[in-house]
Formats: sequence, C-alpha cells, structure tokens
Amino acid sequence: MPQSDVVVIAERLATARKQQSPAVVDSIVYDDVETIAADGNIAEQLRLLPGISTIDEGDAPRFVTIRGISPDLNQTTIDGITLASIGNDGEGSRMVNLQIIPSELSQRSDVYKTFTAEQDGGAIGGIVDIITRSALDLKRRYTLLDGYGSYQSFRGPDGRNTIGGSAQHWGGGAKGVFADRFGSQGQFGLLLSARYQSRTRNSSKWWQPAKVYFNDAGKALSGPDAGGWDGRAVPGDHSYGSYTNRLRTAGSSGKLEWQASERLRASLLGFGYRLWESSTMNKNDFYTRSTIIGRTATGGRSQVNSIYARYRYDTWDKKTFGGIGTLDWHADTQRLTLRGGYTRAIYDNLQPYVGVRTYPARLYLDWEDGSDETGGIPRATGISDPAAPFSSVYKLSTANITRRSAREGLADLRVDYAWNTEAHDRGFGFATGLEFRRLDLSRDLDVTMHRLGRVMTDYMVEPGYVPVGSITSFPWVDYRKAQGSLWQQLTVDARQTDYQNRASDYRYVERLWTPYLSLHYATDATRLVAGVRYDHIGFNTYQPIIRDGVVQSGQTQSKGGYAYFLPSFAADHNLPDGTKLRFAYSRTLGRPTPGDIAQPETVTCGEDDEEAGGPECSVRRGNPELRPRRSDNFDVGTEYYFGKHGVIGVAAFAKWIKDDIFVLRSLQRIDDTLYAVRQPMNADNSRLFGLEFQIAQRNVDILGRKVDPFFNVTLLDGRMHVTGEETGTRTVDRLIYQPRVTAAAGATVRLPEIAGAFRGTVTHRSSSLTALGVNTKDDGGRAGLTIVNAALWHKVMPHVTFKYELNNLFDDQPKFLVGNRLQYVSQIDNYGRTAFFHIVIN
Repeated sequence: MPQSDVVVIAERLATARKQQSPAVVDSIVYDDVETIAADGNIAEQLRLLPGISTIDEGDAPRFVTIRGISPDLNQTTIDGITLASIGNDGEGSRMVNLQIIPSELSQRSDVYKTFTAEQDGGAIGGIVDIITRSALDLKRRYTLLDGYGSYQSFRGPDGRNTIGGSAQHWGGGAKGVFADRFGSQGQFGLLLSARYQSRTRNSSKWWQPAKVYFNDAGKALSGPDAGGWDGRAVPGDHSYGSYTNRLRTAGSSGKLEWQASERLRASLLGFGYRLWESSTMNKNDFYTRSTIIGRTATGGRSQVNSIYARYRYDTWDKKTFGGIGTLDWHADTQRLTLRGGYTRAIYDNLQPYVGVRTYPARLYLDWEDGSDETGGIPRATGISDPAAPFSSVYKLSTANITRRSAREGLADLRVDYAWNTEAHDRGFGFATGLEFRRLDLSRDLDVTMHRLGRVMTDYMVEPGYVPVGSITSFPWVDYRKAQGSLWQQLTVDARQTDYQNRASDYRYVERLWTPYLSLHYATDATRLVAGVRYDHIGFNTYQPIIRDGVVQSGQTQSKGGYAYFLPSFAADHNLPDGTKLRFAYSRTLGRPTPGDIAQPETVTCGEDDEEAGGPECSVRRGNPELRPRRSDNFDVGTEYYFGKHGVIGVAAFAKWIKDDIFVLRSLQRIDDTLYAVRQPMNADNSRLFGLEFQIAQRNVDILGRKVDPFFNVTLLDGRMHVTGEETGTRTVDRLIYQPRVTAAAGATVRLPEIAGAFRGTVTHRSSSLTALGVNTKDDGGRAGLTIVNAALWHKVMPHVTFKYELNNLFDDQPKFLVGNRLQYVSQIDNYGRTAFFHIVIN
C-alpha cells in the first residue's frame, strides 16, 4: 500500500472518528507532500482547524489557543501521554512549544473540544493528541527523502556586528522517513524519521510602547482617565531593533511495533528534537522627557532625555525528547490499554548584554502620530542636531552575562479499560481507568553583573545602517572588540552577582492522581455518556530564603494541593439523513503553572517581551496563593456528513470560569529603562460564548478538476471580571489571548496534466489581549494577523517531485498594541516572506 493510500485511509478514519466520537473532535492528517508548513511544525498544521489560533514566535507559530482559551489551559499529548513543557524561555508555564515537534512525526493530530471522563480534567480550551505514524499501516516498504532550500526576503543589517555567524537570505534542510514491516507474517513494524534545517530569519523591530498624556495646558497627567486629557497620546520613546538570526532544528524518532495477534499490539516510541538559535540584536532608543515643547495637528516636538545603544547576543537552545510505550489488547466488546512514558524539556541560553547611554543637552525630537503609512505606530521625523547621536559621549549602563537554564521531567503512567463502548456497540457499557503523573521542574538563573559608568567611546562604531522606522543611523556597540577586551577590564559587582545568582532559582514538584468512571448507553440512533473524574494534585515548591534583601543559605519548602470531582455528560443523536445532533457538559480545571506558583521575584533584561510589545526588562513574581480555575463547559451542535469525507458543522459553546487567572502588568521606567512588572492574579470570574462553523469536502468536481476545499470560522465573545487592590473593579471585554474572530480556508486543486497539484491556505485571527495593566492604559495585546501560504508541486520522474512553497504571500507582519482599548500600536516586526524549493523522492 503506497503512502498516498495511507493518507486517504487516515483521512477516512479521521472523518469516521469525528462522526463516532462522543466528544467533539477535529483532526488534521499529515501528508509528506501536501502539508504546507514554514518550519514543518505541528502548530502550523493545527491553525487550519476550526477555533484554533496561534501565538507566534517571529514568523512561525509556537503555541496554540483553542476556542479562545490560553495555551496554558490546553493539554498536549503524544499517543495519549502528556508532554513535558517549560514554555517559551523556561519560565515554567504549561504551554507546549509545538514549534519543536515536526509534522512528520504524526499521522494525524486530534483536537478535542468537549470532554468526557476518559479525558484529562486539566484542559479548559481543549486537548491536542498527536497520533504517531505506524509502519503496520503499510503493505510494503516506504521511503521518503525531502531536501530543500529556503529564501527569506528580509535582509536586515546584513550580518553587521554579529559574532554567531550570519547569512543574508539563504537556508536549507532535509528530512527523511523510512518505514517497513518484517517478520514471518509482517508482524513487526519499524518507522524511522529524521530532519535537519538551518535557515536565516533576519528581522527588524520598531517599538513605541511608552505613552505620555497631557491636558490642554501641557501638564502631564497620570493617564487618559485623569480629568482634562486633551485626547492625544504623546510618544515617550522611539526604539529600533535590528536582528540577525540563524535558526536550526534537528531531531529524529523511531517506533518499533509488534502485532502479536489480531487482539494484541505493542509499540515503543522514542524521539528527540532540538531547536537552537543564534541571535544578534543591535538596539537603539530615544527616551524623551515628560514635557512637550510644541504640538501640531498630527504631531509635536519633545525634548530628548537620553539616547541608548544596546547589544545582545543569545544562544537559545531548546530540546524535547522522550520515550513512550503502549500495550493494547481488545476482544469483541472489551479493550485494555496500558501506556507509560517519560518526556523531558530543556532550555538553555547564554547571553552577553552590553548597554550604553548618553544624556545630550538641548536635543529635540520631532514626531508625528501613527498613520497608515507607518502601520499605525508614531514615528520620529527629525532631530534638532543630526550629529548628536554620534558626537555625544556614551557611558556604560548595562554589562551583564546571563545564563538561563530550565529542566522539566514528566513521568506519565495510565491504564484504561472499556467494555461495550465502541461506536458499533449497543446497550450499556462503561470505561474506567487511572492515571498518575509526576512533574519535576527546576530553573536556574545566573547573572554576572559588572560595575558601570565607564566611558565607552572606544567601543562605538558607525554601522552604516539605518534601522527600519528610524530617520537616522546610530552608533552601535562594537561587540567584537568588546568581547576581546571589555569584560576583562570591568569589575564584577560581587554583591549584585551573588544576589542574582541565588535569588531567582526555584524547583517545583507536582504529583497527579486521577481515576475516572464513565457510563455509556447506546441505541442505533442515540448515545449517552455520563461520568466523573477525580483530580487530585499535590505539589512542593523549593525557593531561596531572602531576608532584608540578602539571600540566606538553604531553601524554604512549601506544600500545597487541591482535589476536585469533575462531572461530565455527553449525548448525541443521529437523524436518518446523516445529521448528528450533539450536547455536552463538563467541568474541567485550569491548573496554575509551576512558575506562577513558585517563581520568586526575578529581574531580567534582554528577553524580548512578546506580550508587552517593547519593554527590554521585566520583573516577574509568582503567587503561591493562586487557586485553580474551574470551568463549566457547555456545547450544543449539529453535524451533517455527506459525499466523500464531507462535513458541515455548527456548534455553539459557553464556558463559565471561576477564579480565572490573569497576569497583572504595569510599565515602570527605572533609570531610563522600561520594565514590565508582572504578577499572576485570580480574577473574580470569566465567561466565554462562541459560535463555530465549518465545511469541508474532498474530490469536489469544479470546472472539470478535483478540488479539496475547506472553510471554518469561529466567533468569540468573552468577559472577565477583575477585583484587586491595584486594579480596583474592572470588567474586561475579552479573555487573555482570546481573539474575537478566527478563520481558516483553503483548497487543494489536482493538476493531472503535470502529475501534481496546487494548494493555498489562509488563516486569520483578530486582535487579542495578552496582558492586563494595573492601569487600563497599560493593557497590552497583539494586532490581528492574516497569513496566506501557497504551494505547487509536480512529478518530474516517477518517484521524484518538485515542490515550490511561498509563506506569508501578502507580507502581513506581527504588530503589538497598548492602551485601554488596545488602540495604539506599540511594536511592528518585519520578517519578510519565506520561499522554499523542495526535491522530494518517495
């Protein structure tokens, strides 16, 4: 059986699973040729499904939201075993970085949006289960080799002032899959996959996050809510970042299977993937005083307080690996499944960071409000002395070498037994099981800090490059020279270094026991499923002891935990014309993240703040008093199945969430550096209403061609009620990370005359809130984003295919927002488009 037939069978099984499952589930099947994925990762595939949007890192999706719910509130598994996760930069979140997991590991990915007792109770948004490929699905050997080159359209600073190697545009990679059956009766299967990619991702970032508010007399106000505001937000800074990045991914997987009999199958899966990136940042800032010299109808003039130049070099290194074993036995009406696995996630980064500043006298900056031409961000249009950025004397303001590392290991054991619960079974049945998980996370942050203030004129260089958005070039820190001599000349600040190296470390250990019982009853047309899951969590935290600003020897240990009964009920009814009616209710939990509970107050600089959109430094605090979210989830819908894998579906859903968790954020300028100060808090309650529509079909005859079209759209309406000492009482018109609209569409058009096809996809998400401010003016979010991808492939020989792929066809780039209505653009990124050329041998 060729792989193309396996894909068709997988799609047929995915449609059947959607139709027969007691829970609402959508699936996407991986195909070695047809799947379009800029980085070849699972997240890129998932955002084509109904109700899915992504949180991107640069030009690639990294985390997924399901029906507007934060990635921290989703469960991600491989073959039913939970994956370890350390979030974006080892901060201890429950977000699973799907950018690391390549699509070729999967046969398909299932996304569950309603829940029965058989499923994990720690998911409010949904559950992503990555189903791995199986050699036992094949009749004969299958081999694939895909070699490709990539071209990034954005050139950027052309490798100036880098130490990690760079390229202007080009990259490439290769991936391979081998699968075969062996044994006297083909009872054994072996599947191997491997990949390597190295690509350029240069970029620019243009920031303007700080706003100043005045009355008609020119007096500075605390915010727009203060009386007498003149209605205009005056920029308090103008910042420009130029990045030279090289991303590499590598990894492999192996799966050994044994079909002992028709009733018994066993498998052992091992995998390991790595994403590492060298990134050079050259950043320049104008900071202005909280005064305004003159105003025009569309802009004004402000006095410059300081000019900064910063250099940062990162070596982000992220790894995910693990092993999973499965033993599955089934008889006529019974099924027993034993699964166990251990997965591990690792994060490391070594980051030298040098910043310099100058305080020019009587320097003025002209600026204008954001416009369509600038993408909505205010921009500087002139300075009173163009020579000032180069003629001023710069002094050292930051000199740190930071080492960040995080490790998480997750052991997962589960046993599931079911009797008379398959789709074809009738009458009463039941399912029961038990799962145990142990999570162990540790984070270590070491910062070597140096004494500041020395003159840095000898270490400044003219780059001959004007950053995107700027009207002038700036001097950059010559880090090649600084690397050879600066660090040796600086004096280590021993007190601050000792404090930073010990004050931010923590460990979190969590244990989960969760038995369940689910009762089933089915007739030819109707199925009822009622059950309960018991969710018992216990955890320990280990943190440094800090008294009067001094880190003491030893650690403080605290314990906590909670336990809940989680009921669920699902019903579906089949009408004679192929229509299915559904209703579901469940209660699920949103467990606080390890970092939200255990993290001591941590001050860091040099991590790009993707949530805040601009601040270079952050202050993070955990909150051991956090309570888990508890969500009552309702879903009612109808599905109509037709033709060849055709489905039309409509669903309405609601979630009432008690003790929702949000990140309270304030922006504070400390010594001319903007800090985002964060602490997780419990909201009073939240609710989310949604409406979801989807339609898909295969082999539709359009103008004599076979077309596989799909379209889906989800509308979301959220409310969050917040009460706190700092925030007062607020009602927010959305949840964190919740867009109001998500949509996806696309089609594959078969082109038999070239033995190939054309495929185009479009995904859209509207703006979303990512951080709630202490003051409404400090609310932060992401602007809407629409991505169009296209690919064309054709056979040039019986087993050789050429594939041409273009990602982000219309060059929509990420933007970040700030303000009480997210009405101001605070950051614009530019990564350009990416083109790929593949030579596929299979």
